[in-house]
Amino acid sequence: MNEHLNFKYLPSIEHDLDWGLTVNCVGMQEILPGEPYPPAMHPMSYRFQPAAGRILDEYQLVYCSKGAGMFRTETAGEMHVKAGDVMMLFPQERHTYYPDEKTGWKEYWIGFRGPNIEMRVQNGFFSTQHPLFHLPITKNRDIVYLFNLGITAAQHMEKGYQQLLSGYVNMMLGYLLSYDITSSQAEKETTEDIHQALLYIHNHFHEDIRSEDVARAINWGYSHFRKVFLQQTGMTPYQYIQETRIKESKFLLLNTTKALKEIAYEVGFNNPDYFSTAFRRITGVSPLSFRKDER
Repeated sequence: MNEHLNFKYLPSIEHDLDWGLTVNCVGMQEILPGEPYPPAMHPMSYRFQPAAGRILDEYQLVYCSKGAGMFRTETAGEMHVKAGDVMMLFPQERHTYYPDEKTGWKEYWIGFRGPNIEMRVQNGFFSTQHPLFHLPITKNRDIVYLFNLGITAAQHMEKGYQQLLSGYVNMMLGYLLSYDITSSQAEKETTEDIHQALLYIHNHFHEDIRSEDVARAINWGYSHFRKVFLQQTGMTPYQYIQETRIKESKFLLLNTTKALKEIAYEVGFNNPDYFSTAFRRITGVSPLSFRKDER
């Protein structure tokens, strides 16, 4: 195999989708300065002319490990690509990309589809409005390692290779969300403050804390804190405190013989009757029924 080109297009069966994700292709190619792009040996359904672009029936992650180039999609427009960037291609979204003639580039890619990725897109983790991720170049070795593992698994096609490949895809998607550095400093600081609020709740839920106490702990005004907390967690601070208390009480109900009154006080409720009411509202059953049914 050419040291500058290594790829595999893969078969899959519908049963593979029951796992949640199936991989259609994975590979690497290095384009030297001035070389034509893309190489002509790919299957017809994947070939494209950079000027016209193409539309795929799958998602792809395309990672530029060195060099630079251009990326354009119908929704996001034209974007400059540099080493450390990951282009995310969406099905039925016309796109094009190519290396700079002066620098060339080395790219890794993996194509996939399935209900797992569809669910993540529907839930807002990924979108056509934000298809380019800027990863720290210090993460280059980790990303390349995952791609190389994927290429090796695809070449051997041993039993369970589709499930193995889907695991690599999930790790790559996790990297995108964890290390993308396109967010503004203000957004990062906000996320960190909310994280500190969550830690405060987990460290103090057994005390008589209120939502306002959590806001003060991170030096935020309560109204703004409640709004941002709801946006980032899907719950109000009060709901999150109660959910945390009930989660801990479920552990105590199942793993200790403590009385309900004792558990109520231990997880932060100053009224055992209110604890029972809150438990039923959140879980749909009483604490005693939960203890009896789940043991």
